[in-house]
Amino acid sequence: MLRKVLVALASALIFCLVLAWANYTPAGEREEGVYHWSYGSLVAIYLIYALPVYLLGGIPFAYLIEFAERKTGWKHPLAVYLFRFFAYALAGCFVMGLFVVVVSNGRSLSNAFASGGLLLLGGGAALLYGHVLLFSFWLVKGRKEWG
Repeated sequence: MLRKVLVALASALIFCLVLAWANYTPAGEREEGVYHWSYGSLVAIYLIYALPVYLLGGIPFAYLIEFAERKTGWKHPLAVYLFRFFAYALAGCFVMGLFVVVVSNGRSLSNAFASGGLLLLGGGAALLYGHVLLFSFWLVKGRKEWG
């Protein structure tokens, strides 16, 4: 459990750093008279939203994915990796859809599914979590499994 919480914290931070970098406007490109957020402010604002999603949505789905993977009985590392890759991507899309429903009080779900951008962002965030989890096992124990 502690590993999953630490991985969720690290994943949220990495995700928000990258998202803030993508949305940051450098000083040389800023328009006069228009307010622009600082990089640190963008990271902080994104963390306010991303951290609860990772902790409350990501960790339970990580346990669910591990349970489903054990039920398949697959032992080949590539099969396990591909299963978890697609499972995390789908879980991320689902959690992002749920997040949009909660934040918009049910009004923006059709827009999220129509554009698909938010769902892809959720899938990417979940894949980041899955890969940071995989890296944590390699880093700490040198194992190739995800358990």
